Amino acid sequence: MTTEHRYKPLRVVGAYAAQPDEAHERRAFLEEVLSLPGVDGLEISWGAPGWEQDAPLLAELLGNRGGRGGHVLTLIGAAATMAAKAPSVGLASPDPDGRERAVQLVASAREAALDCLARGQRIVAVELQSFPTLAPADAGLGGEALERSLCEILAWDWGGVAVVLEHCDARTATLPWQKGLLPLGIEIQAVAAAAAKSPTPTGMAVNWGRSAIEERDATAPERHVQRLRSAGLLRGVMFSGATDRDGAYGMAWSDVHPPLREQMPDSVMDRFKVAATLEAAGSLLYDGVKVAVRPPQTTVEDRIAAIRGTLAALDGTSPLPLDPRAR
Repeated sequence: MTTEHRYKPLRVVGAYAAQPDEAHERRAFLEEVLSLPGVDGLEISWGAPGWEQDAPLLAELLGNRGGRGGHVLTLIGAAATMAAKAPSVGLASPDPDGRERAVQLVASAREAALDCLARGQRIVAVELQSFPTLAPADAGLGGEALERSLCEILAWDWGGVAVVLEHCDARTATLPWQKGLLPLGIEIQAVAAAAAKSPTPTGMAVNWGRSAIEERDATAPERHVQRLRSAGLLRGVMFSGATDRDGAYGMAWSDVHPPLREQMPDSVMDRFKVAATLEAAGSLLYDGVKVAVRPPQTTVEDRIAAIRGTLAALDGTSPLPLDPRAR
């Protein structure tokens, strides 16, 4: 089912990307994130490394909200970890055993989402990714495997939760890649074909930084958004930056989620590109931000400031800089 949404999107924060390393600091950090103006909930990295520490804290914090707001579960950390250990594992794997293992991971995430719903916590979407990394010549086979996986997954009862495929940077024959997953066109074909066979709400999402990384071009996210909107599949946009030079966030075009250029000058994501991307997107199920901070010793106050600044850009206002070079 691919109907377009016509209401204010749920606004979520991928707070895990900016959370303190020290577990005892995370409660205050997450409470402050959830209290930021306009924030409805979290993008939660379900099953990722460190989940055993985060899960009890998140269950308590979200339970204390009494069902207010809503959240998105993403499998990016869990799926990437599985693929790193066994490169044949993924929803787009031509290897039957590798594909089945990935489908079972999604089944576990579905149980977690339904458990949240049973406790009165609203989960609006579960984000999937088209692992594993395949050579460009095998991308067509990957698309066929992805369609099979999605047909199985969408046949389950999701209790109204949307199943959303997040586009990550695609592996190409000419540019270096980070995640290196399927091309956007092949993902669109697979999602559209599977959606046509199921009433489960489904679609796709764009991560701003990963789309920029894919083409080494800060205008790519807007084009990806336009293409998905034209296909009737766009459900979410998450704003996460990218850099075009080596610096505090590592090598250029790494998938490490820097904040806005106004806060961190090496970033290629500024408030004008955020505005253009949102304009291109139109109506969404959810939008949000996912930014990381450097160095690791950054205070909770500055971590919140990085998130607040990117949120400000989504609302069309200019954020205060974080980096002294930006002042």
